[in-house]
Amino acid sequence: MHQTILNSPANSVKVKVRGIYSTALTKFLLSNGFEIVNPSNIINERFDMNGVVSDSAGVLIYDKADMNGITISGVGSERIVDVMQSYFFDIAVKKMETGAIYNGKIKKIETKYNNIYIDLGNNEEGVLNLYDYWGFLREGEKVLVQVKGMMRTVKLLSTKLRLFGDNMILIKEGFTKVSKHINDLGERDRLKKIADSVKVEGWGILWKSHAEGKSDGELVSEINKLAEKEKKLKEEFSKSEKPCLLERGSCVYFLDFGALSKQKLDTLRNGVAPTIMGHHFLKSGGYLLLTEFAESLQEQNNGYIVSKLNNVLKAEGPKENMYYEIIHKKPGGKDIVMKGIVEKASDKEVMIKRKLRQGGRLDGLNMEIAEGDYVLTTFQPNSWFVIHKYFNKDGYTKGTYININTQVEVYPKFARYIDLEVDVIEKNNKREIIDVDKLNHILNAGIIKKELSDKAMEIANQMLKEELK
Repeated sequence: MHQTILNSPANSVKVKVRGIYSTALTKFLLSNGFEIVNPSNIINERFDMNGVVSDSAGVLIYDKADMNGITISGVGSERIVDVMQSYFFDIAVKKMETGAIYNGKIKKIETKYNNIYIDLGNNEEGVLNLYDYWGFLREGEKVLVQVKGMMRTVKLLSTKLRLFGDNMILIKEGFTKVSKHINDLGERDRLKKIADSVKVEGWGILWKSHAEGKSDGELVSEINKLAEKEKKLKEEFSKSEKPCLLERGSCVYFLDFGALSKQKLDTLRNGVAPTIMGHHFLKSGGYLLLTEFAESLQEQNNGYIVSKLNNVLKAEGPKENMYYEIIHKKPGGKDIVMKGIVEKASDKEVMIKRKLRQGGRLDGLNMEIAEGDYVLTTFQPNSWFVIHKYFNKDGYTKGTYININTQVEVYPKFARYIDLEVDVIEKNNKREIIDVDKLNHILNAGIIKKELSDKAMEIANQMLKEELK
């Protein structure tokens, strides 16, 4: 049950919210002691927030690119993540830290692939592209590097530094830019003029959305502090003999919402504005205009509107013989998109046929993929599992793989869920649970909460006994 947190230390955190979840999240954050600033016109109207429009934010929340969740960045983000994890049951949280700066040492040079392997200290290693390095190319040479991203578990490095501040990022050999989340033209122009007036030689300035509303003096002061930071980093680098971390990076949280979380968001939003059932399900699936049109018919019965919406979606698919995608969201990892043709489709169940590429191995079943092998993937709306049955070219069953996941969201052109890592396999008429260690990993890493982990194991144990169609 959601409890309002009064007199919370979160009161010092000022949050700017944008996107399809903004009304529901504004309601949620306000009831948990956070302060909403610089609201959009519609949020200002719905929550009567006159007087806070010009305040600046410490935390920014906006939609992920796939609209299935949100990104949270800024000082105090971890507090918001903690509160959201305590309330929303089926969310997955990915924490990404980029921008960490190291005194590194060249460990190995792989000219074939243009890679330089860098020892970062503390048993960590990163990869620097050969074309990004202009120093002495020899093993054991010191190099000042920064993490620019991750490829699975490998840190990708760069020698072109970015210095992260609260309101800006200084970019070596970069240009002045303003965050796309600052829409006010006057504010964008003001920030560009500040950058031009200070002119940090050899650096460009990327203004973060947090800069909106901050005073000229505060922003100029931060630019100068970041410029001084470069000098200190170079001094520390010259003194350091062993590979080590010199500067921590910037953290961004990516939250994916499961079907149950979207239902809770619907309830929160409905306390502020007329909201149809499935509002966030529809909008996160790309049906923004359809949702807004349905909610404009306020005089109609909610159930009547929803039934008409469902008829529209049903008319679009899924239908037999149409192309279809299944978006398998890996918690803390990269999404996997499975593509196939609809074999069967009804309100209760959808079956997709997917061809398999010869030469690989069947996931979890430890069997080679032969020429002509295929898989029939079956799922139901709001089911906690997806069934994959593998066949050879003659139609003989090679095995069954039951994926445990958050409730499946079924759209006309695609289905989506968050994988919960633990699975059940059936081979030679015997079933077993696999990958419990992977489930424990995402639990211990704070990506999912214990209640969701327990639910995954409950479903897995249920699948051990339940007869499949």
